[in-house]
Amino acid sequence: MYRARIVFVYSAAFVFWLLLSGNLTLANILLGLLVCLATMLLFRGFLFSRTGKKISFLAYLKRTLIFLILLPIFFYQAYKSSLQVLRLVLSPRINLHQGIVRMPTRINNINGVTMLANLITLTPGTITVDIEEEDEEKYLYVHLLDIDIERRREIKQQVAGAFEPWIVKIFDRP
Repeated sequence: MYRARIVFVYSAAFVFWLLLSGNLTLANILLGLLVCLATMLLFRGFLFSRTGKKISFLAYLKRTLIFLILLPIFFYQAYKSSLQVLRLVLSPRINLHQGIVRMPTRINNINGVTMLANLITLTPGTITVDIEEEDEEKYLYVHLLDIDIERRREIKQQVAGAFEPWIVKIFDRP
């Protein structure tokens, strides 16, 4: 299983390299192979730690597929947010109500919480300021560019609600 995971991650990184570069020359392919190899060697302790429960290849593949489902959801949310920020920027009067909101999360895995925080930060108009753990509960402090105080609960659900169920599925132990 350990070798299968190495081959899978290396192949995925190499395909990602080819998609980003868009160049299929021999020099670029060799450079991609070397960069992926160097990355695997540098981060092997993080990517392939043998601590914790072992997961099967099918469970690993399932998590990867769920992540691939999460990507278009993230792109849609980022697109929607960028239109809202564009509307705020182009409006004749800038009437912003900025604020920091404490948002509870039901994600237990710290890697999952970090992923949620990064997805929130990558969405225009929001940035994760802090992650707090209090009595086995995890909270994110998120700065919002424009927040309506009366709709605070609804906004909390909008910010993390699209990502959280998918991240729970990715980081849940099989």
